[in-house]
Amino acid sequence: MDLLATDARHRRGMAADATSRFLTLLPFLVSCVLYFALWLQEPSWLSTCVKTLPVLSLSFFLWAQGLKEGAWTPLAYWVCQGLLCSSVGDACLVWPQLFPLGMAAFALAHTCYLWALGLRPLLPLLALALALVWVGGYRLLSPCLKGPSVPAVGGYGALLVAVAWRALAHPAPHLALAAGSLFFIASDLVLALDHFCAPVPHVHLLVMATYYTAQFLIAVGASLATPHHKES
Repeated sequence: MDLLATDARHRRGMAADATSRFLTLLPFLVSCVLYFALWLQEPSWLSTCVKTLPVLSLSFFLWAQGLKEGAWTPLAYWVCQGLLCSSVGDACLVWPQLFPLGMAAFALAHTCYLWALGLRPLLPLLALALALVWVGGYRLLSPCLKGPSVPAVGGYGALLVAVAWRALAHPAPHLALAAGSLFFIASDLVLALDHFCAPVPHVHLLVMATYYTAQFLIAVGASLATPHHKES
């Protein structure tokens, strides 16, 4: 009977936790629906605000989870910082003249994600395989690149692949992080092809759908980690 009672309490706790996560994710879901439903013309200040809301909502989600549990994990803390940097990048990319600044903001976001994931376990063969993917993607883009964009795109792509390497090197619950990192690569590759090479049909829809999916998976993966230390 005690085992049955314990199991019932455990199931109720899991259900309550799932409900709590869903409620704190609602702002993200609503803001995503709002973004795609309005589909505002860019650039404008209104489109800037609407575009940044989903990623800011994911920052709120991680903050709310940490507040509920009374603790931050290093992973959740640095992913939250990365999301805030990403929201700056989102705002910059609305304005064509701020594209380089947006790239810098996203590079900082990926640095935060890389710091969050750490360097253990190393898995050098996985790193080598992803490095070959990076070489292939860079060779695809390199004929279109000129001047400062040559090292900038190369370095940014290396950061993307490094984050995917660290995310794929971890077991579950980091599967969500791994999937998110791959969606991020797909999103940014389409964006780079459109920006530097030639127009891609339905580019805005493709980029934003994969981008929001990537950030959602990264945030959810980070929220599943076990707390290690309290934040004052």
